[in-house]
Amino acid sequence: MSGEEETPLPSVSGPADPSQLSAYLLRVVPALLESDEDVPEVVTLQTILKDNTSKLKRFIEDSQEHTLSIICTLPTEGQETDGTPSLASQSAATFDVYLGVVYRPQRSVGVIFTKRFPVIESDKSMRSQLRFLTVSEDSPFETLHDYVQDAINPLFNSFVLHSKGEESEGDKLVTAVQKNMSDLAVGLLHLQQNIAIPDITLSMHPVISAAVAKAAEQGRKPVAEDVGDNLSSTTFLNALQKQVASWTREIRKVTTLQRDVSSGSALQEISFWVSMDHALNRLRSKRESPEVVLTLDVLKAGKRFHTTISFDSDTGLKKMLDKVMDYNLLMKDFPIKDLLAADSLSLVSTAIGTIFQHLKKLRNTTYPTDRAIALVEAISRDLLSQMLKLLNTHKLMVVAYRDFDPIIKACRDVFTAWEEEYEKFTTLLRDLMKKKRDESMKFHFRFNLAHKKLETRLNQMRDFRFQHEQLQSVISRVLKLAQQARALQQQGTGLATTTDVIEGMDEHLLDEEELLAVKEVRLAYDNVKVVDPLDLSNDGIASWDTAIKRYDERIDRVESRIAARLRDQLGSARNANEMFRIFSRYNALFVRPHIRGAIREYQTQLIQRVKEDIENLHKKFKMQYKNTPTYAICCVRDIPPISSSIMWARQET
Repeated sequence: MSGEEETPLPSVSGPADPSQLSAYLLRVVPALLESDEDVPEVVTLQTILKDNTSKLKRFIEDSQEHTLSIICTLPTEGQETDGTPSLASQSAATFDVYLGVVYRPQRSVGVIFTKRFPVIESDKSMRSQLRFLTVSEDSPFETLHDYVQDAINPLFNSFVLHSKGEESEGDKLVTAVQKNMSDLAVGLLHLQQNIAIPDITLSMHPVISAAVAKAAEQGRKPVAEDVGDNLSSTTFLNALQKQVASWTREIRKVTTLQRDVSSGSALQEISFWVSMDHALNRLRSKRESPEVVLTLDVLKAGKRFHTTISFDSDTGLKKMLDKVMDYNLLMKDFPIKDLLAADSLSLVSTAIGTIFQHLKKLRNTTYPTDRAIALVEAISRDLLSQMLKLLNTHKLMVVAYRDFDPIIKACRDVFTAWEEEYEKFTTLLRDLMKKKRDESMKFHFRFNLAHKKLETRLNQMRDFRFQHEQLQSVISRVLKLAQQARALQQQGTGLATTTDVIEGMDEHLLDEEELLAVKEVRLAYDNVKVVDPLDLSNDGIASWDTAIKRYDERIDRVESRIAARLRDQLGSARNANEMFRIFSRYNALFVRPHIRGAIREYQTQLIQRVKEDIENLHKKFKMQYKNTPTYAICCVRDIPPISSSIMWARQET
């Protein structure tokens, strides 16, 4: 053998054994579906996985198989009260294993696994080679919307935000992808909120169907005589008459369908009328089909006029078609998606303008005024929902005030845009009511705008944080001046500069009372910081009010200390100038009740001192310079009269 060392061959990993995947699934699936190890369902899952070893093997080794689904079908009874099924609470749950993704219309939950690589290898952990997501009992549209809206879209946006470098060609593509993902989320929400309008099937008599088919073969329209002797058969005519009555009932299921616009979203109202238009057009096509026309012709030939004449009026199809066609002048191309897909407050403002511009089409329709009011209220609810979604990405009571203020300004721009457009819209409604002479609406012209609660809360937050910043600023300014004086005293030589002191407050330079004031302000704000300010429920409002009350109680104590300090300083002031300097330090807090009360008792004293100073100054100037002792002294010292008078005036002022 030569002296060269042999290089070991790299180990080649093979596909994982199905038992490895099965063990992983037995650990993960029950945990995700909230099951215990000893319940019968887990034993069932173990058996099912063993019976489907071939599928597991294909999923592991076949590069064309990317997905494995494990679906648990739940019994129709025994659902949990909170809507989340638990395997432990079910007595007859069954598992199925599928290659690919499968939708089950029955009550079912499941987990979908996808491979990261073409083949699952044995020497790597399953966790590093598989991804998974859960499927619940919800509508597929709801599940997909939640994943896109709450997980995929935010993940993509966060990645773009943190990886954004210089401007490049890819930026346009990123923007396009973001827009498409927002449109996808809105589209899924649209499908989720869409009210199902029944698809009506009109059953046909076999004789009629045969006659129509025969006429079609001969290339002509069917006529009543095509039914032969049945035309004079009472039994046949009664059967047709009964069938037409059933058609009327079926069609009326659609034509009498109503929706309460006061509940739900604006998108649901829009979708309802657009879907109704499609459903009615399908019904019209069925009404004009050869089978229906021939049935009515046969009844007319059999002198069953009551049924044929009243059929169209009883169904209300034509009337409803005209109504829906008119309403859809407003509903088609309604830009509600601009609001629902807005990912910034500026886009929300733009969407509001676009929506109200579209609402001007009310002039061209007979869409009821009260329904238009309810539609605007629904838009207000959508606005509230979208703004909360955007604002919840910021911790408004935690972010620095310099970041908080621009957010509030952007919100105010949104509310201002709404108010401007809302005023124009109410003017439009008044004009429409005058035109329609709708006196009944005169006393019901009231809007219940859901976003007003948010506007009120944001105004409260803005005022609260502004006043808190003022308080902190004044306390900081006063304490820093005190620190500066103490630092200079400690240095003795005066080497500590003003900048050194003001750059930061050293707590060891503050006395106990000052430290307590600083801590009280911090603790007071902590009471409010822990509350969710965007919770507009009754409980949320109560929590906010309680937090503000606790804050005020602590701040009252701080203000009392500041007021006492202010009184001490004013009491020791020797003249009006010193009093003015003291007032200038605290002027930002004069709106606070305790501080205002503290200065009130010194206002008269200050005014009196200023008055006395002015009177003394007036007397000196009234005496004139030549009559003062200073003039004589300056003459003795040989100081020129003009120079000495200037010196005297400056000294006196």
